Amino acid sequence: MIEIIEGIYKGRSEGKILVSINGVVFGIITDAESFSEFNEGDKILVYTKLIVSQEDMTIYGFDSKVKKETFEKLIKVSKLGPKTAIKILSSTTVDFLSNAIATGDVEKLSSIPGIGRKTAERMITELKDEFEVVEVNEEMLEAIEALVSLGYSKTQARNAVSKVLKESPNISNVSKIIKEALKILAKI
Repeated sequence: MIEIIEGIYKGRSEGKILVSINGVVFGIITDAESFSEFNEGDKILVYTKLIVSQEDMTIYGFDSKVKKETFEKLIKVSKLGPKTAIKILSSTTVDFLSNAIATGDVEKLSSIPGIGRKTAERMITELKDEFEVVEVNEEMLEAIEALVSLGYSKTQARNAVSKVLKESPNISNVSKIIKEALKILAKI
């Protein structure tokens, strides 16, 4: 099993990131947001899941352990394969997914591209005990959405807003959160 790959980021190609380790370049399938802020030549750490089928060995990669664990839970659902799981993780956040499954919200789940009502119901039935409701900070979500609308990736926006809220947990004004996050993003 390959748990983590650490190497040099070589770019993105057709839904994969390319990671070089001692001259060998691995193509690792990932969701749309993971690693979007990296530049070629950056050192990168990828949480991975190796899936072996009759035709192929495929490495799926994630920018966080939580996202990897969520992927592993999703692929346990009958008739939901790794490609669909990656599509789900590309379309939503782990918190949104966790809350929708934990609360049994079929409508929220079926609003995710590629997830119909039957798949949403199956996900809830098979995964309800594996997910918990996550406390969601509405100001944080609003600030992230605003930064994404300004052209930043979800990952960049989420990281910047999280950093702002860690440094100043008492900020509750969305515009102040955005202003501070923009200062952080300007340094990148």
